[in-house]
Amino acid sequence: MSITELKATAANLTPRERAWLRAYLFAEERAADPAWKTKIAARRKRLQSGHGVSDTTCAKRLTRRSSIAKTK
Repeated sequence: MSITELKATAANLTPRERAWLRAYLFAEERAADPAWKTKIAARRKRLQSGHGVSDTTCAKRLTRRSSIAKTK
């Protein structure tokens, strides 16, 4: 498929489909980035060594975030 055909296909997508395509392409690009892979590996190592967020802290953050979202 050529770039012209891809553009034409993208132009005919619904807003929801375009949003999905945008997120998909962003994730694909990021997943191929060596710097991103290094950053994620470091985060994973830190979490596995016990520096994560406790269940209680996570629940508080989610509760606070959902109450903020409701007020908007």
